[in-house]
Parts: sequence; C-alpha cells; structure tokens
Amino acid sequence: MKDSDQDTKRIPKEQLTAWERWELPLLDERGNQVVQEQEVKPPTAADLEEIRQAAREDGFQEGREAGYQEGFEKGRAEGHQQGLQAGEAEGREQGQQQAEEATRKEVESRVGRLEHLLGELVLPIQRHEEELESVLVNLTTALARAVVYRELSLDSSQIRQVVRKALAALPSTADNLRIHIHPDDLEPVREVAERLEVSPSIIEDDTLMPGGCKVESRHSLVDYTVEKRFQKAVQGMLEGQLSNRAGAEDEEQGEDDDLPPG
Repeated sequence: MKDSDQDTKRIPKEQLTAWERWELPLLDERGNQVVQEQEVKPPTAADLEEIRQAAREDGFQEGREAGYQEGFEKGRAEGHQQGLQAGEAEGREQGQQQAEEATRKEVESRVGRLEHLLGELVLPIQRHEEELESVLVNLTTALARAVVYRELSLDSSQIRQVVRKALAALPSTADNLRIHIHPDDLEPVREVAERLEVSPSIIEDDTLMPGGCKVESRHSLVDYTVEKRFQKAVQGMLEGQLSNRAGAEDEEQGEDDDLPPG
C-alpha cells in the first residue's frame, strides 16, 4: 500500500471530537470471543437516594390518585344522596302545595254551585211569599171591609159622630156648607144639622155608603166616606207593618255587623 492511500484514510485531528479506549477482545483456544461478565457495582448513596425519591414520588402519585378517586367517589355519592333528599323534599312540598291548591279550587267551585242552587231555590220561595202576602192582605182587607159594611148597615147611628168629625175638620170660617150622605142616614144627620149655628144643606147621594159623608164649603172638601176612611185605616196598618219590618231588618243587620269576623 502506498503512503498516499494511508494518508487518505487518516482522520485529521481537527475532526476528532471524542475518543475511547479500545482493547483487544479475549479469545478462547478455538479463537471464539469470550463474553466477559460485567462486574456489578453496588449502588452508591446517591443511587439509593434517587431510588428512594423515585419510590416516594411513585407512592405519592399513586396515593394521590387513589385518594382523589376515593374522595371523588365519596363526594359523588354524598352529593347524589343530598340531591336525592333535597329533590324528594322539594317534590313533596310542591306536591302538597298543588294538592292544597287543587282542593281549594274544588271547594270554591262546589260552594259556588251550592250558592247558585240555593239562590235558584230561594228566589221562587221569596216570590211565592210576596204573592202569598199580597193575597193575604187583599183577603184581609176584603173581609174587614165586609165586616165594616155589615156593621154600618146594622147600626147607622155612627153617622152622627162621623158628620161631627167632618165638620170639625173644616175651617171655623167656612160657609155655604153642604153635607152629602146616603138617604138612609138623613134623619140622624138632620138632628146634627139642627144643632149647628149655621144651617147646612143636606144632599142625599145614594152612591155613598151608609155611615159615610162628604162635607163641602166654599173652599174646602172633607171626605169621610166609608171607603175613604177604610182605605186610610188599611194604609196606616200596612205602613206600620212595613215600618216594623224595616226596623227588625236594621236590628238584625246591626247584630251581624257586631259579630267578629270568622
């Protein structure tokens, strides 16, 4: 080999970056390479510390993950239980409120229907009461009129007092007096007229009932006919009844107002 070829295979020292020791491999009798057992060196204190640190970190990480998982599971279970209890309580409360509201509406609806039915029943009764009251008043009036007329037809002597009251109702300065009576009352009225200072005219009128009269002057008229007197008596009686009823209703209303609210 030439020196030039050796120079081309030589690596310049400027390109060398590292070097290591090389030893001739150990060969047996047959020329095979003998594998040398590597010498096991005992770990140093730094190696042991590193191993312990790695073990601590591994244990810490493992414990942390286990604790996290356990805490997560426990928290999820507790949260689920709390949420379940809260949901059940809220559901019960809402259900109770809805039930109470539904019951209240049902009661109000039934009370409204009952009041409507009672109104439908009471209204005809009130109408019948009013009609019955009117019939009773008319019947009572008719009976009273019949009794009065019967009494007057049997005893016409009351005409004297009737004429005196009619004359007393006129002004004292009245003149041109005219007394209208039924022909059957002529004699008793004539006796009354004879005792008067002023002689009145007596006019017989068969349209008047016995026991009644009309007395006229130049500017006045006093109606003391039986019909008129009876009408006034009945009217006064009815007004008295209405007044008593109104007073009773006012008293009842006052008692209701004094009651404490329910």
